[in-house]
Amino acid sequence: MAHGMGDILDRLNRIEGVKGSMVVGRDGIVVASDFADFINEDAVAAVSSAILSSLDGALKRLEMGGFKRFVITGSDAKIVLMKGRNTLVLVLLRKDINLGFVGVEIREAVAEIDERTHL
Repeated sequence: MAHGMGDILDRLNRIEGVKGSMVVGRDGIVVASDFADFINEDAVAAVSSAILSSLDGALKRLEMGGFKRFVITGSDAKIVLMKGRNTLVLVLLRKDINLGFVGVEIREAVAEIDERTHL
């Protein structure tokens, strides 16, 4: 996996309720991924990048500062998007998972990815 991120994603995926995770460049290209086969990684990465772009613009227009974290709650799962310095980390969760503990782990993973990558 790119830039030695495999161990970071593996650690995230070992958390109860985490179904998979990926690191996406700002351009929407998958940098590293650890999902089951049922995920179209390229499509997820492209949509994530588009969401980031839209949210950044909306937050600036509303004078709310920069994007940090976005949670999508669907009927079957949750997705957490968290922005790093030059990447976006996406984590797919079971719908019933509590975001408290997982949110801390995701923030720590983003910080570690920031240290390892210079994209």
